[in-house]
Amino acid sequence: MALLGTAYVPNTPTLIGNLGVRHENTIKALSRIGAGIGHPEAAIVVTPHFVTGGSIGVVSSPRLRQIYDFYGFPDEFYKVRYEPPGSPTIAGEILEAASGRGLPVSMAENWGLDHGAWSPLIHIFPDADIPVIPVSISPELGMGVHEAFGRVLREVSQNHNICVIATGSLIHRLDLFHSRNSSVPKYAQDYLDTALKAFSKGNWEDLWSVSGELMSAASPEGGELPLRVVSGVVGENYTAIIHSSEIEFSAASLTTVTFVSSSDIGD
Repeated sequence: MALLGTAYVPNTPTLIGNLGVRHENTIKALSRIGAGIGHPEAAIVVTPHFVTGGSIGVVSSPRLRQIYDFYGFPDEFYKVRYEPPGSPTIAGEILEAASGRGLPVSMAENWGLDHGAWSPLIHIFPDADIPVIPVSISPELGMGVHEAFGRVLREVSQNHNICVIATGSLIHRLDLFHSRNSSVPKYAQDYLDTALKAFSKGNWEDLWSVSGELMSAASPEGGELPLRVVSGVVGENYTAIIHSSEIEFSAASLTTVTFVSSSDIGD
């Protein structure tokens, strides 16, 4: 059994329908990632649109309710169907393993598959035949808990062929979408550049130590938490491949990255 892939991908609405732009490089990158992963037993998806308090939520439903958690888009957006199965067995093992490590986790019974998960999945696994386990972020728990949860996912991969996908945008300035901005604000771009360099070097600390000014200017979706989970999965020594890093409306980045633990490369 093995970890078949770990990725950080965008969840922008332009992956769902027509808003006048189409990011072909990103869509092709998502398709390549899915082809590279193959056919896992389950895809664990950490989505910043699923936020819980007091514990990390894990959805263990056998059938996932598709959630259209966006408003004011064209009608075609609400006609897209993506209804993969869940995986109660593997979700249960994640909950058991995390609880065994003393981590605050809980079964999320009132959630389903939000667009933070399904908008990239329609390109990664377009047949909707891969079981999906949505996972929340919980800001009040802090960075360390999310990293530790990532290590739990790594542990579960010893028993199952799974992949871990975190979603979001490193630049996520919703306030700029309608401002007719002609370019990304400098400090936001600096944050993105820092992240890309950190990935290329395989060095998380270069990203974690970025100034609050840059991070605030970029306003990454979910903060650092989705990537903190990824860092727990792949460890401190890793290799990253940046497949695409397009920009949307000078307001959001569509950074698409896969990560491989250096220990896996050495196997």
